[in-house]
Amino acid sequence: MFRSSYRKIVFAAFGCLFLLPFLPQEPLAQTTTSPHAVVITIGDLKLTAGEVERIVASLPPQNRKFFSSPSGRLQLADFLVRTKLFVREAEKRGLQEREDVKRSLSLFRESLLSKEVQAELVKEIRVSDEEAQKFLADNLKSFEQAKVRRLVVRSASTNQFYSDGKPSDQLPSDEQAKAKAEDIRKKVIEGADFEEMAAKFSDDAMTSGKGGDLGYVRRVNQDPRVLLTPPMLDTIFALKAGETSQVLQTPFGFELFKVEERKSPKLEEVRQEVDNGIRQQKAEAFYQEMKARSAVKIDEAYFGTGAPAAKTLPGQKN
Repeated sequence: MFRSSYRKIVFAAFGCLFLLPFLPQEPLAQTTTSPHAVVITIGDLKLTAGEVERIVASLPPQNRKFFSSPSGRLQLADFLVRTKLFVREAEKRGLQEREDVKRSLSLFRESLLSKEVQAELVKEIRVSDEEAQKFLADNLKSFEQAKVRRLVVRSASTNQFYSDGKPSDQLPSDEQAKAKAEDIRKKVIEGADFEEMAAKFSDDAMTSGKGGDLGYVRRVNQDPRVLLTPPMLDTIFALKAGETSQVLQTPFGFELFKVEERKSPKLEEVRQEVDNGIRQQKAEAFYQEMKARSAVKIDEAYFGTGAPAAKTLPGQKN
């Protein structure tokens, strides 16, 4: 009976987490509580610290980290109690016998099993040094890095992307901002130091204080905190070391980029990404083999014939 209730709590926790707001990231809490100590009692159901920790370990990473933190542990207790009591109420009403609930339970079971077996298959795949080196050579452009400086001239039409509260009527128009950026570029081409110009004129709060320095950026799998759109990355990686871009209009204003260095990583620097990419390729090949063996047919008149969603390079983030 306990095991069944335990499974229901885990299941409900997975389902209800999709309804939770974004939770902050905090360090994991340290606890000296015995794993056999009862930490939650709900009528005749008792949960030990060890069982609670196993529930937490089953959650998505962002929720697991929060519920393991000092501020999250009390919310975790309330979450588990709330879930269990509402599950009991649902069962009292016979909701588990409703056809729509049965379908949802079945879909969740299939999704979970599919996810778990795919994870196991990927873990089982071994990648040789030769395979890794070939993958890197074949996808070298995707791993390419550039050391970049950035200069942004903000305009009234881009004010919504800034949080300093500056009124739009105090900012230049698009025409004025573009003209200013063009003038700055002209001075850089004539010999002005880009770093000094960025420190003096750039409206980018993240980089103006360090002369526009973005550090190394990636063509693919770029750190999302850097806020570079695909057209910006295309502009950056069209430049040679030492070159300054043309003025580019972006959601943040009118921008200039200067590439100070271009480099391709060594295999040991990106080995984990490379191995992940190869594993994903092999897992996809296994899926296609299963489809071929299983005589899969899809009614195109019902589902349509549009191309599947484009995939990123294996091993790269969306």
